[in-house]
Amino acid sequence: MDPGHAPWLNPGHYPGSQPAERNVDISADVIILGGGIAGASAAFFLAPHASVVLLEAEEQFGQHSSGRSAAQFTVGITAPAMRRLAAASRAFLAQPPAGFAASPLLHRRGSLTFGRAGDEARLDALARRIREAGAQAKRLDMAGTLARFPLLLAASAAAGAVEEPDAMEIEVDALLQGYLRGARAHGARCLGAQRVLGLHHEAQGWEVRTQAAAFRAPRIVNAAGAWVDEVAALAGVRPIGIQPYRRTAFTFAPTPGLDHTIWPHVADIGGRWYVQPDAGQMMGSLADATPCLPCDAMPEEFDIALAIDRIGADTRLQIGRPIHRWAGLRSFVRDRDPVAGKATDAPGFFWLAGQGGCGVLTSPALGEAAAALVLGHAWPEALRAAGLVPASLAPSRLA
Repeated sequence: MDPGHAPWLNPGHYPGSQPAERNVDISADVIILGGGIAGASAAFFLAPHASVVLLEAEEQFGQHSSGRSAAQFTVGITAPAMRRLAAASRAFLAQPPAGFAASPLLHRRGSLTFGRAGDEARLDALARRIREAGAQAKRLDMAGTLARFPLLLAASAAAGAVEEPDAMEIEVDALLQGYLRGARAHGARCLGAQRVLGLHHEAQGWEVRTQAAAFRAPRIVNAAGAWVDEVAALAGVRPIGIQPYRRTAFTFAPTPGLDHTIWPHVADIGGRWYVQPDAGQMMGSLADATPCLPCDAMPEEFDIALAIDRIGADTRLQIGRPIHRWAGLRSFVRDRDPVAGKATDAPGFFWLAGQGGCGVLTSPALGEAAAALVLGHAWPEALRAAGLVPASLAPSRLA
């Protein structure tokens, strides 16, 4: 896919369109545009209370950002609403509803964020954020840091580190499939290969036209990830100023003779790189944030080489030729908190966007929040207890 290509707005034939739906009208209470983790979680929480159609432009759900996530659960997030959403999501991820998944969604990994001389204040602030979100944070000195990750060089750990013992690894596909399966069990129609050709409001509500069918509903949820502003433009709705950023990652063989499986997610407090065990290999990243257009993100060789160089300068990790390379998009609005709520300039048009790379780990709370906002239900008590109010997510705050 070429950079800038918007799958929601492609008028051409798309392989995999579903003949059974072609040239028919389908009505629902809510249409969700976007079959990533955001749209799927919204469908899961909406479907018990309303008829739902979930439309994904690609053949495969979760193909873009959701399927390329580092899959880490942490509450050490800077943006305040995002951090509270993460804290409010932990209970669901730790103990999902019966039948949601065949195996646990979380596996203990832990995280270790280290700093050099002069980084003490930043590490202390991180520890405070984690504790304020109700999780453990251990402030380690240099010796404690090196004991937790012996391959880190002493000079790189001069300020010590913050350990978040309760940081977890998330089974992303199991989570996504659990949302989709649960939504379908309550009657939701989850359809792939449905690229939008037209989107407009009429007297009865919204009409969404794809190459296969016309879908109608009084309410529409824009959960199209990096493409949410393109969807809004098609609907004649004012954009929220979404900005996608590319992040590159790669896997490499673990260092021979060492048990890498016991290591945590290890990151530089300066955001220069991170590494973590990954399915028998190691994963590394430059932790880059390169502004780009919405696209099917591709890895840049320079970014991979720079990551290897930086990791090599701070550790004794032996990184040979990368085994696998990929890139994903992390999309933010200007205050870097998510957007969920009704548009101020269009009836029945709801936003669910700007998860900034935290969409997987915040999806239980954000999906429940979106459902309450779309349906006009009472604000969930778990979100209120976490210090979240609808105004903290509302698109009106960006006006």
